[in-house]
Amino acid sequence: MNFNKKSISKLLVVVTILVATNILISEPVFNLDQTKLDLDALRAKSKAGQKLPYLPGEVVITFKKQVPDSELVHQTSKLAASNTGVLNLKGHFATARLFGSETMEEGLARIKKDPNVESVEPRYLYYKQASAPNDPEFARLWGLSNIGQTVASPSYTANSSNPGTSGKDMNVLGAWDVTTSCNNTIVAVLDTGVTYTHQDLVGNMWDGSGGCVNQNGVAIGGGCPNHGYDFASGDNNPRDEEGHGTHVAMTIGAVGNNNIGISGVCQSAKIMAVRVLGLGGGTNDNIANGIYFAVRNGAKVINMSLGGPSFSSAIDSAIEFARTNDVLVVVAAGNDGKNLNTDGAAYPCENTNANVICISALDQKHALANFSNYDSNGTLTSRAADFGAPGTNIYSGYGIESTVAETPTTYANDWVNVGSTGSPWTYHSCAFTIGGNPITLSGLFLPNDCSVIGWNYTPPYTNPTMMPSSSNRTVYKNFSIDSNATNITLNHVLISDGEGYDTNACYDYTEMYHSPTAGNPFAGGGTAISLYDNLRGVFMNRFCRRHSTGYSFRSTESAILKSCIGSSNCSVGYRFVSDTIANNGGALATEISIYTWKPSTTAYTNLNGTSMATPNAAGVAALIRSYNPSFTYSDVITKLIEGGVTETALTGTTQYGKAINANASLKHLKQVTGVTAVLQ
Repeated sequence: MNFNKKSISKLLVVVTILVATNILISEPVFNLDQTKLDLDALRAKSKAGQKLPYLPGEVVITFKKQVPDSELVHQTSKLAASNTGVLNLKGHFATARLFGSETMEEGLARIKKDPNVESVEPRYLYYKQASAPNDPEFARLWGLSNIGQTVASPSYTANSSNPGTSGKDMNVLGAWDVTTSCNNTIVAVLDTGVTYTHQDLVGNMWDGSGGCVNQNGVAIGGGCPNHGYDFASGDNNPRDEEGHGTHVAMTIGAVGNNNIGISGVCQSAKIMAVRVLGLGGGTNDNIANGIYFAVRNGAKVINMSLGGPSFSSAIDSAIEFARTNDVLVVVAAGNDGKNLNTDGAAYPCENTNANVICISALDQKHALANFSNYDSNGTLTSRAADFGAPGTNIYSGYGIESTVAETPTTYANDWVNVGSTGSPWTYHSCAFTIGGNPITLSGLFLPNDCSVIGWNYTPPYTNPTMMPSSSNRTVYKNFSIDSNATNITLNHVLISDGEGYDTNACYDYTEMYHSPTAGNPFAGGGTAISLYDNLRGVFMNRFCRRHSTGYSFRSTESAILKSCIGSSNCSVGYRFVSDTIANNGGALATEISIYTWKPSTTAYTNLNGTSMATPNAAGVAALIRSYNPSFTYSDVITKLIEGGVTETALTGTTQYGKAINANASLKHLKQVTGVTAVLQ
């Protein structure tokens, strides 16, 4: 069946019955008048962990009120091979066994035609809800089971969402009544890589050691012994260098019931690691290649907790290749807090491929997270965002991170000045006002005053203090770092008032260097740091004004310090240089901090984002596909729609207006509905 994501109209049809035996039915909930269960009907081969939705061959017939109580047994015997001895006068119903040659579908259709029958349905089975797994941190996973618990060390506290509202979750415990396994479905995580040796994930990684193929279907030499491929680095070791992909992968498939850490939505999964995002992001060709790789190596669900503002034909074609191979692609709506109908763009969320579903983030009360993108387009089928799923305070595997932030004391005492021409870099704390709001910037200033602040932010925008000609002043500091860190990032606010004036060249400018050795990074062996100039639209190593009447170069862009990776030292420096003509100029560097991350096989953390909501939805999709391998991607989407819970926060902001619900989507996959409905 063709299934268009943006224009879904699917008729529910009666599904085939489940014939299953050798199942132990534990504590069914049934009417007090009910006799013992027919255990003979429950004994045969079936998939491990799955439970019958109803007793095969048995139905409950409710008669119309005009049928006398005394006639119920007689009327039942006319319609069935035998009655089961259950008769409820108050409810005006009786139970019966169908004729041996009849399917459930045939029996229901036949009995419904009788003019004395009000309704007829299978003799449904109900079970005690699955117990929480023995993973010690399961209580942190509010998205799987929300009992109104307070999440420890929350990273998201907007709208007083912590603690949450009991029942506002995906009801995964209910779904686990049916199955806890995803081992029939490979889930590819296209992300920053995966720490595949994590103690709580290693048992659920896809095994590619026996052989795998590249994006073109050609065998990869040496196979994929590390559970996937790295398109960012071009090798078969997709290790995570910054934690995002590990967090996503473990939300989907952390090993459950192992007395360690947490449980993924899929307690026994097959996670394929596909690294498409390097430090600082990923390219459309790498992402497209990752999709082709995942499909060619058997993935049936692809999680892409990534996005950007530009449509890519390469990625779109790759997603279409996935569609023709019956692969569901689950993507993030984005974290800009924007209405995609009117304010910005987010791809591949806005791709219209039929096999793409896009997920917004919900908080612990099932309100839309304040950072989550959404889409209010008046035409439902034109809305890019499809569903909501838990995306705040999501606890999962990560790594070990640390941040060293500069203080007034360190600015004043730890930074080394070099040079003799022009005034030195000096610590200042400068107060000013923007839009009536008082602001203070504390950091390293050059010249020795706050005049660069005045030129940029304080009317009448007086020119900064004159810098001498041929200035050359450096300030630097060495940071001691962890040599095992794989991500080292400099965060700062930089303002440079150097002279450039209508060219891409800079005559008076600021530049930045870093080095893996202690000492002045400008003295030799250091590496320049490039930043993006929004006015010029290019990356530059030297920062100055674009226009003579314009403001200074201003950047809050973080910089990845790649040269420092593997070292226990990282020296960072700023240098201001002017030409032989004295001019107004100067610079400041403030809010300086060094962030490091290293992999860990035992670490976990709370993260927020539509990136965290996406794997929750992907995990439910994988449960559905694994439980019923005959389901197509479109069948899975249908079940997500049917089982989704309508939420006020989503009705005007997503296509279906529903939060992902594992229990309702999974529980009646083989249910005979006997009804026809049109999904809007």
